[in-house]
Amino acid sequence: MHNNNVEEKFREIDILRNSMMASDTCKGAEDLTVLYSLYKTCIVNSTDFKFYMKKIIETMTLHMNEIEFEKDKRGTITDFKSHNISSDVLDKLMPWNMA
Repeated sequence: MHNNNVEEKFREIDILRNSMMASDTCKGAEDLTVLYSLYKTCIVNSTDFKFYMKKIIETMTLHMNEIEFEKDKRGTITDFKSHNISSDVLDKLMPWNMA
C-alpha cells in the first residue's frame, strides 16, 4: 500500500537533507534551511516564491544604508550584524502579507 502524497513530502525532506550534507559549512546548511523554510511558507500562503524573492531583494536594496554587515579583511560581506529597518517595512515582506 502506498500513499504518494505522504511519500512526496518525505522525498522533499530527503532532498533537503542531501543538499545540506553537500554544503561546505554548517552556516551554508543553516542558510539553506532558512531558504527552504521561506519557500514552504510561501507555498502555505499561496505566494509565488520567485515573486517573493524578487520583492525581498528589491526592498532590501532600497534599505541597504540601514543594514550593517560583517566583512572580512578584503571587504567581502560575510554576515549580517544589525539593521534599522522599520517593523512596518519588514511586516510587509512576510509571505502571508504578499498573497
